[in-house]
Amino acid sequence: MLEYVRNKGFIYTLVFALAMLTFSSVGNTSVNAQENAAEVYYSSESSNTAPKSSDWYSNTDYAMSGVQYQLSKQSDIPLTNQSGANVTTINVNPNIEYQSILGIGTSLEESTIYNLSLMSPEKRDEVLRKMIDPTNGVGMNLMRITFGASDFTGREFYSYEDTPGQFSIQKDIDYNIVATIQQAIAIGHETGNPIKIFASSWSAPAWMKTSNSLIGGYLKWENTGDLAAYYRRAVQEYEKLGIPIYAMTIQNEPLYAAPDYPSMQLTPDNERELVIALNNEFATHGINTKLWSFDHNFAQAMDYLPGILENSEANNAVDSIAFHDYDGEPTEMTKVHNTYNKNVLVSERTVWGTSGADRIAQYFRNYAISYNAWVTMLDQNIAPEQWTGTPDPTMFIQSTTDRNTYYATPEYNFIGQFSKFIQEGAKRIDSNYGSANTVTNVSFLNPDDSIVSVVINQTSTDQTFRILSQGKEILTTIPAKTVGTYIWDKDATTNNGTSAPIGSVISIKSMANQLFVTAEDGGDSALVANRDSVGTWEEFEVVDGGNGFIALKSLANNQFVSAEDEGESSLIANRSEVQGWEQFLWIDNGDGTFSLQANANGKYVTAEDSGDSPLIANRDSIGGWEKFQFTIQR
Repeated sequence: MLEYVRNKGFIYTLVFALAMLTFSSVGNTSVNAQENAAEVYYSSESSNTAPKSSDWYSNTDYAMSGVQYQLSKQSDIPLTNQSGANVTTINVNPNIEYQSILGIGTSLEESTIYNLSLMSPEKRDEVLRKMIDPTNGVGMNLMRITFGASDFTGREFYSYEDTPGQFSIQKDIDYNIVATIQQAIAIGHETGNPIKIFASSWSAPAWMKTSNSLIGGYLKWENTGDLAAYYRRAVQEYEKLGIPIYAMTIQNEPLYAAPDYPSMQLTPDNERELVIALNNEFATHGINTKLWSFDHNFAQAMDYLPGILENSEANNAVDSIAFHDYDGEPTEMTKVHNTYNKNVLVSERTVWGTSGADRIAQYFRNYAISYNAWVTMLDQNIAPEQWTGTPDPTMFIQSTTDRNTYYATPEYNFIGQFSKFIQEGAKRIDSNYGSANTVTNVSFLNPDDSIVSVVINQTSTDQTFRILSQGKEILTTIPAKTVGTYIWDKDATTNNGTSAPIGSVISIKSMANQLFVTAEDGGDSALVANRDSVGTWEEFEVVDGGNGFIALKSLANNQFVSAEDEGESSLIANRSEVQGWEQFLWIDNGDGTFSLQANANGKYVTAEDSGDSPLIANRDSIGGWEKFQFTIQR
């Protein structure tokens, strides 16, 4: 049941009974591609206007007229047997999984909400649906809000307790913030794409700070408990209004003192004690909101975080580490993930053009569980905002002559190439990155077993490439300055070992030199194709390796063949049980030969140097050296 009550001119106070809302699915666009084919969607840059040009504000119609693809559906591409085409190859292995994806979204900061408030109720609803609806929009499911004022606001700066003892979020109600978030939540439930909200604060109330101002300064040590209680009350007040706060960052950009808008610096010691105090506040009051630490740039993370995470109490309180991308490289997230075993995410950074789409791919390739853009809609006067600099184009730009007219820029489409197709709970899966000189990618396995590969062409020319997955191929050409999303059903490429002679003892002949593969020296040395007849060393039992893989047991020593050192070393029969390095996909090449793809690294086994060197899994595609024939011996 949804009920809207008119309030404050346009505001809707939303009262809804979530218990009465039932939905068939949670997530984004499901695969509807033809069997054994991939769905394809394109988005492109403007041929008229550079991605970050201010002309997007001043001459929006002209800029938009140069955009050829806007999440445009293309013809399905068949999944075929491998062709051996000599083109850029992306290997996608859905059997190697990494982090689970929480969500993708943007911000509902006050600048955006200010502009939405100038629209008719119908147009405001339309914009929110374009953001959230997974079918008719781009399926964003993670939104960032601010507790108190940020730099992107059309109002005077404020906190929730400018006077000690007088806490209130009434300004968030008066400024339409609460009603807009309520409306977004309702749309998410209505469209089967429930959204999560996380909050960030730019500053504590002035009286808690050394500067006695919302601008600049540090948190006073003695006010740590006061600030923890302040944030706890903010979460409680929002939840009373039907807005659960999934997570909050401890402090927006704790290393930066802005000269002219709300900010607050926190030393690592400050943040550690605030994390502990806030966690205790939440626990005492039965609040489940997650705590995300840091919320600043890649470059400073490994210097800042030890002061927090090397304290066991603070470490236990921190759920994830949030990052901004204004300094440093996304690889710092991998360092943090590996060092502290914490989830990492990008809580703030708008990016532009196909290079920006590639940057998003890099975030996910470095273990980010989520990505959020920052500032969703300014108008053609680049307003309202109070940031120090001049903002680059936002994903929506509002007309200043007709407030109900707005433009969805390519950045909206580019984020949609991810958010529309990657479902909550998807796993990033193994794929080679590619090259900025041709195409790059990141790939995912959705909970419904659809595979999503986002492929980015940053170059000025069309690029022909192929995706290889479990013995099948998608061979295609992507236009210049375009992002393509390719979606197919995992089952369409799952071999499941059906063509492998499981349970049989076989010999293996290399097509590189027509010689048999042997477990040299009774299995003590690497496998090599150098025998012209079959004996015990040349016999292998094909065993079900689980999850669609096979394993090979050498009869020379009754050990399993391993792609040693994650495939970095030659194949050798030296393992007593089957784990990841001992698993291989058996690929029927359709020409009387087969190939093996190592689960250890997603590479194909090759008879190196025309068979003169040991077998090793180091090839991205299948050629003559990667083909073998088998004969059943018994």
